[in-house]
Amino acid sequence: MRVLLISTNKIRVPRPALPIGMAYISAALKHAGHQVDVLDLLWESRELKAVREKLTTGTYDVVGIAVRNLDNLTFIDPVFFGPMTEKIVQCVRKYTSAKVVLGGSGFSVEPLSFFEYAQPDYGIAGEGEAGIVQLLDHLESGGRLESISGLCYLDDNGKFRQNQSSQAFDLGALEPDRSVYDPRYFEEGVSAASDLTRDHQPAIETLQTKRGCKLFCSYCIIRKTEGKGDRFKDPAEVVGEIQRAMAENPAVREFEIVDATFNYPMEYAAEVCEEMIRAKLDVPWYCQLTPNAVTPEFVKLLHAAGCIRVDLGTDALTDEALADLMKGFDMARVLEIDRLFTASPIEHTHCIFLGGPGETPEALRESIRFTERYLNPAQIYANLGIRILSGTKLQRQAVKAGILREGQGTFVPAFYVEPAILADRDTLDFVRNAYLSHKNWYLWWGLGGQNLTDRSKDTIQAVADMHQEYEYVMQGKPRLERAPKPVTTQPLKLTIGTP
Repeated sequence: MRVLLISTNKIRVPRPALPIGMAYISAALKHAGHQVDVLDLLWESRELKAVREKLTTGTYDVVGIAVRNLDNLTFIDPVFFGPMTEKIVQCVRKYTSAKVVLGGSGFSVEPLSFFEYAQPDYGIAGEGEAGIVQLLDHLESGGRLESISGLCYLDDNGKFRQNQSSQAFDLGALEPDRSVYDPRYFEEGVSAASDLTRDHQPAIETLQTKRGCKLFCSYCIIRKTEGKGDRFKDPAEVVGEIQRAMAENPAVREFEIVDATFNYPMEYAAEVCEEMIRAKLDVPWYCQLTPNAVTPEFVKLLHAAGCIRVDLGTDALTDEALADLMKGFDMARVLEIDRLFTASPIEHTHCIFLGGPGETPEALRESIRFTERYLNPAQIYANLGIRILSGTKLQRQAVKAGILREGQGTFVPAFYVEPAILADRDTLDFVRNAYLSHKNWYLWWGLGGQNLTDRSKDTIQAVADMHQEYEYVMQGKPRLERAPKPVTTQPLKLTIGTP
């Protein structure tokens, strides 16, 4: 079958993210013998025009729409991507008879709501490599929809059904189809405006060493979309994939490991580093780490393996906030890890939330004073507030705090910011001035032109407008009931070789 894959991601900060999910889907489809075209909307200023031109210059049996994020996850400057996805589905309906399939992590977070809103033929929640191949087999040859991994669809009674994801995809079976990447991702300087430590950004590639996460952060849904983090690539396969990707694209100068947490479990991360050293891999790379699993020996191993920068999932800078977010470490640990990396050649970034559950205005001020006095990161990336997602502890806290109504969905952007902080102009001014006074601290690119009190009011109104638009669009669209039970599926094993 002929398939068009559309990547809808429009987020460019801190740098454009390669559509590795779409690349894995393309690899699975090509391995199964299907023909694949792609359209990456990151580079299109007129998205629907680009979709229409693609649809009218080719004939497709299936159009897969990859939704990486529901929105840009940013309270200060929120952008909701649901409307664009819905319009793309309408465009496909208008110009083709192709079946429409939604997928990606953004869809997987809210599959029922997204299905109601955009009205595709099918969706695949969770990992899609197995499910998309099974679905195309079904469209060609028939069979039971109930056996397709992660498939979302309407059953004969018009009820929404979401099959269980087999979560049996073997990461060693396929490498992402890197031919789908637009060459513009690899132009030096493409991320210069958003990097706080370098004047230019060398071309980078991305790689997954494992899927899922074993942590339990109160706001996160990685375990829901990828699983519990118990599937790993063989370290030799990791090194081999990097070497092949570098050979195939000479423009690439650096690599980013995009695991949610590269160093958890630390034993596996150490094995990957040791394999890089054995292979004499001379490639600068960076990754995301949790402070839970860092030792002096591991920092030395990272450096010896070529790691040049780590983004630390610190999330908060008080003991109370760390405990509430279920991070599993305290501020003594944060200080210890900061000093370890400060003493090493590896740059480190603290990624944090401001105004999370239970954080008082005084606690927020004190966390900034602590940072200025004791921490020495290469950069700090902060968000005011945290995006609320369904089924999380944070959602329950938001209801208790009066930020969400009981039963309110989280498909349309919703953010947790402590009301006492939003009401305290002096504290918001303190935060703004602190972030503007440090060139390597980032909160929002427009921070110099507006105070946070007025910006927060603008955001609250913008989010209210998003909800109003959503309700308007949903008029006349059926609200779906969920079928009683999920259906168990048989895992599909994918192996490299001739289809």
